[in-house]
Amino acid sequence: MRKFLYIQQRYESRWYETPYFKLATKMNLGIRAKLLASFGGLTALLAVVGFVGWYNTVELGKDAKKLYTNQVKGTVALANAESALWKLRYGFPQFIVLPENRSDILKEQPKLYKIIDDNLREYAAGEITPEEQAAFEKVQDAYRRYIAARPRWFELEQAGKIKEAAEYRAATTTPFGAATIQAFSQLIELQRKVGEEKNHQIETKIERLSILLLCTLILSLFSAAVLTAIVSRDIVNPIVQSVKKIASSSRQITGAVAQQESTISQQANVVNQTTATMNELSVASSMSAKQAEASAVSAHQALTLAESGNQSVENTMQGIVTLQEKVGAIAKQINDLNENAVKISGISELVADLANQTNMLALNAAVEAVRAGENGNGFAVVATEIRRLADRSKQSAENINDLVKEIKVAIGKTAMVTDEGSQTAAQAIKQAEGTKKNFAGVAESIDKVFLNNQQIAMNANQQAIAIQEVLEAMNNVNLGATETATNLDLVKLSTDQLNQTAAELKKLS
Repeated sequence: MRKFLYIQQRYESRWYETPYFKLATKMNLGIRAKLLASFGGLTALLAVVGFVGWYNTVELGKDAKKLYTNQVKGTVALANAESALWKLRYGFPQFIVLPENRSDILKEQPKLYKIIDDNLREYAAGEITPEEQAAFEKVQDAYRRYIAARPRWFELEQAGKIKEAAEYRAATTTPFGAATIQAFSQLIELQRKVGEEKNHQIETKIERLSILLLCTLILSLFSAAVLTAIVSRDIVNPIVQSVKKIASSSRQITGAVAQQESTISQQANVVNQTTATMNELSVASSMSAKQAEASAVSAHQALTLAESGNQSVENTMQGIVTLQEKVGAIAKQINDLNENAVKISGISELVADLANQTNMLALNAAVEAVRAGENGNGFAVVATEIRRLADRSKQSAENINDLVKEIKVAIGKTAMVTDEGSQTAAQAIKQAEGTKKNFAGVAESIDKVFLNNQQIAMNANQQAIAIQEVLEAMNNVNLGATETATNLDLVKLSTDQLNQTAAELKKLS
């Protein structure tokens, strides 16, 4: 066993130098072809071994059958013939001692002759050696002389010639019978020796067959070990390496998906915060519009009071002061709106940056899916969907930047108009404090304030519409982030299945 293991290890250490491996490498055979070639060779070897064993077993069966036919049946036939011959010899004393049975003895002789003749023919029908043939001819010759001499003795005995019968018996039947018995004994002994020799030949063949089967069994085991080493090195090891690569790639994809999922979560949080800020900005814009409308009403009332006379100067001045405060509040809100627009611009840039990163991650995921082969087809579809969502996010971010630019332009105009309104209110106060004669100029200025407040209200309404569009864009971004998160869940599920498949393949290896 140790020697066999040593041979196997020695062969495995040089498996790449074997003609089989060189041929398989040169032909660039696949796994199925290599397995078929390996186990086909082993099966052919086992078939040859089985055929050799079967053929030798059949030959041994034939030899055993011949031995049984030629030796066992021949021995039985000779034994039966010899037994009948002894009965014939015993017929002489019985014929003398039992005169009353002479007729029976004479009737039995033909039967004994037939038994001897049949058994001799049965013996001669088998395959006998030249030595056995020579001994058999001696038996036949002695037997024929013995049979030919017997009738004369019976005739002398029946005629009452006892002395002549005794002399005839001593001269003929007795030596002929003894010679026949001796020939039978020699033939039986020769047949026994031939049987032993043939039996020895069969035993020799059995030993050779046993040695042949043992050698072929050892050769089969050695070939099986060699084929196992080749299959292990040439098929199993590449599969194990592929499984390890799949597991490593799957872990990398899992890490990338987790990182992307975290990024998408942060993006969703930022989008939610931006949406909340835009809602607040929408509320502030609505309040600005309402305040502008209120300013217009106040300006109209101030114009009416200026037309009423001097008694309305104080009220007009108070209204102008109130107007100035409101215009200041509007300017402050416009500044806040400008700051929020700047924040929105930063957020849209962040969204664009996140979309670019998502696009890069999707591209990397698509590359890894191509490397994974058929197992990565589903992941490739998901990666394509992620890229599409990333492009939509980037386009939405660009739209937000455009809207922010328009808001900035509108805010600049609003700030300019607000500044003009503030200056006009200051001039109106100076005129009201300086002289009542300037009521006409005050009325005209208030009329300008009224017009400017209308313009402010229109700008505020436009800002509210723009902010509403920004909110819709942010909702689209939020929806895209939600879809991306859902697709990432699908990617994560596919990656988990890929990990499980890699683990199962690793167990099988």
